[in-house]
Amino acid sequence: MKKTKLILSALIALSVLAVLAFSGCSEPDPEYTVKYEITGPATVMRTIIFYNETGALDTLSNVTIPWTKTIIIKGSHKPAGCGFTTNTNSNNYTANIYVNGKLIKTASSNSDATVTSVL
Repeated sequence: MKKTKLILSALIALSVLAVLAFSGCSEPDPEYTVKYEITGPATVMRTIIFYNETGALDTLSNVTIPWTKTIIIKGSHKPAGCGFTTNTNSNNYTANIYVNGKLIKTASSNSDATVTSVL
């Protein structure tokens, strides 16, 4: 009985040590600063839709442009993207996505546009 308790205690101790040792070996989740930017000739966008920090979609209505939104995304394989619908059919609407200060995606349109990327 004493031998069984000793073996069980040793196995538990080894398990705890293994968990502690391997938990420090994993890479931390990457962190990205994402900036969305929408510009154009109108002063108000009908709708802007964008992926937020958790990867869910947020929708804004009647937004004054130029519009920017900066978020921090933690972890890889998360979407980053924004899109818009306008109140007019004018030229030169642009949606940009910057990651860590670098422009990675852009879309231009004369009415509605979407630009997305996966980090």
